[in-house]
Amino acid sequence: MSKEILEISVLVDEKFDVKFDLVDGFLGLILKIFGR
Repeated sequence: MSKEILEISVLVDEKFDVKFDLVDGFLGLILKIFGR
């Protein structure tokens, strides 16, 4: 059971990492556009 919880937490961490990467890329793009 603890193994399943660990796998779920890893999946959640990966999803959050992807979300943060997308947000960082989006904010970086906005800063580039408005930074000109």
